[in-house]
Amino acid sequence: MRLIPVKQALSMMEGATPAKSQYRKITFLTAKKDRSLSLEHGSDGLVLREQGYRDECTAFGAEAKSAHECRHAIKQAFKREFPRSHKVYVSTAK
Repeated sequence: MRLIPVKQALSMMEGATPAKSQYRKITFLTAKKDRSLSLEHGSDGLVLREQGYRDECTAFGAEAKSAHECRHAIKQAFKREFPRSHKVYVSTAK
């Protein structure tokens, strides 16, 4: 795991929404590692998992409209899970 700025993490996660992304799974954790946000490519689309303030899992389809909805959900989740963080840990799987 490496420590990166939150703005870079947000753009990295938004870039991972298309099906042609180089990452199969991206996970972001806070410094204390008590809250996390992960995006995983599944067989039928994307799965966004939040663990921290909310413990929920949201699935998005593979079509373009779902990708837009996923990007919006990612931005909202980042604001919710990392409100005062300047840096987050990142773990990727290809």
